[in-house]
Amino acid sequence: MDFEEPTIEQLEYMVRMLNKCTDSFIFMYDINADTFIISESARKIFDFPFEKFDNALEELTRITHKDDKTAFSNEIELIKTNRKFELNMEIRWMNRLGRQIWITCRANLMPTSNPYTKILIGIAEITNDSDKSDIITGLATESQLRSDFALMKTSVDTVSGFMLKIDIDDIGTINEQYGSRIADLVLAKVGEGCRRACDGIAKAYKVSSSEFICMNLTGLSALVAQKLYDNIKREISKQDQGLGRDIIFTISGGIVAFTNDNSHLEAFTRKLNYTLSVAKSHGKNSFVTFNANDYQRHLRNLNLQEALRDSIKNDFRGFELFYQPVIDAKRIHLDEDKTVLNIIGAEALLRWSHPDYGTLMPDEFIPILERTGMIVPVGRWILIKAFSQCREWNKIQRDFHMSVNISYVQVQKSDILSDVKTALLNTKVEPHNITMELTESGYIDNANALQELTESFSNLGLDVDIDDFGTGYSNLRYLQYLHASTLKLDYTFVHKAAHGNDGDNKVIKHITQMAHELNMKVCMEGIETKEDMEKLLEYGPDKFQGFYFGCPMSAVDFREHNIRHDSTADIYEKNRSDDLLGELQSI
Repeated sequence: MDFEEPTIEQLEYMVRMLNKCTDSFIFMYDINADTFIISESARKIFDFPFEKFDNALEELTRITHKDDKTAFSNEIELIKTNRKFELNMEIRWMNRLGRQIWITCRANLMPTSNPYTKILIGIAEITNDSDKSDIITGLATESQLRSDFALMKTSVDTVSGFMLKIDIDDIGTINEQYGSRIADLVLAKVGEGCRRACDGIAKAYKVSSSEFICMNLTGLSALVAQKLYDNIKREISKQDQGLGRDIIFTISGGIVAFTNDNSHLEAFTRKLNYTLSVAKSHGKNSFVTFNANDYQRHLRNLNLQEALRDSIKNDFRGFELFYQPVIDAKRIHLDEDKTVLNIIGAEALLRWSHPDYGTLMPDEFIPILERTGMIVPVGRWILIKAFSQCREWNKIQRDFHMSVNISYVQVQKSDILSDVKTALLNTKVEPHNITMELTESGYIDNANALQELTESFSNLGLDVDIDDFGTGYSNLRYLQYLHASTLKLDYTFVHKAAHGNDGDNKVIKHITQMAHELNMKVCMEGIETKEDMEKLLEYGPDKFQGFYFGCPMSAVDFREHNIRHDSTADIYEKNRSDDLLGELQSI
């Protein structure tokens, strides 16, 4: 069977296809035509003019290290003059930053019937050089960092100095917007800034996709590290890396300083990662120095996170609902002696206890639930638990209302309407005895979403309260469009008014009046004393809530002290009527 030789075009097509299947660089060198074709990925690292280019020998020699130029030219000359038919050598190519990268080149002449055609087809692979350099920045890599740190630890038991970790902010956005080549040039620019600024102070390493570590183990302080961060930014701004456009980027830094520390490298890197994340959470483009107390709180939160996850997996072990009474402010007591409070409902409040941490308050563990998304299963558990409890107490007190808080994160990360419908169906509680509490501050930028949610809850027959009104940026304008039953005024807001703040007095007065004109009720939270209550009564609230009327308590305690039989309420009403009749007869 006769063999048909492929054309140059077919060979070029084959090389391009193979380069899509490997991280190595397949190349084809037409020696007589002096043309060269190599992968686009090679062009990101080395300064080749195009994927396919002419004057190949000159271009290849240009990027070859000066000490390897002669050897490379001699090898090509031997192949060109038929004294060799293959290429197999290690040489150094210079990357776009001018850093040397060791390359292993292996190639063979393609057999051809035309003696004047010399096609060299082969592969170029990057090999780890003695300094273990990153191919884009030319900096030492994380493996070299580990080696350098281990070498120091073999000679001394403890180390002193600092580590500065740098990360390019939003490098992914740059990659998406401008492409990987520009992103690599940004990396190279930051790497060069680190190298220049670290000269004589620390050693710079490229440790991940967009992160760098500058390490000093000679006892320099955190102040030096802070100046180094500023110098790196200054060096970056000096460079012209040929980005070809006005691309603005920033870097964040985390600093860990240590003195006579015997920790392993992993302990330092964990602290670095934490400190860098804090810098980014503070708005990026800045540095943060490690704080031991903050770090301990961070570790505690991580441990709490795992403990919470374990509780959820074990049938919500440790979670419990407490209940705080809600009082009818229009008729605070049921008897003339003012000893029996007119408790018309309760707010369900989540508590969590653990053998190692004791009982925690919500402000410590709920942010963890929200951040991790665990608020979704816990939220469903709360709905079932609170709705079931309400149904039980409604058997005794028909008009008793249960208020349940709905987290903004819970709404964002789950189908809250479906969860509420499921809870109503499973517990068979009367919807008009349930109040959903929403904190309006979470919807500052999306008032329409709050309007749609309140309308949906209202359509299910549920009441809706707007919680913590008066904090943040309360939007008075959209209140008229909400299907809300009650405005709950934030306790700090109420507390100021109760203690003589004239400005807050006026605001509370007008908010209460406005709510009533919109057919909404007003609940004032944070009532701590009898004086608070009496002061605030003049503004005409509809409901009260606070420690003066009762602290959050377990379901057992709440039922014992606060749930009344409807028949008992009728007796209060009858006694009150008899007293009034007696007073009229005595006139």
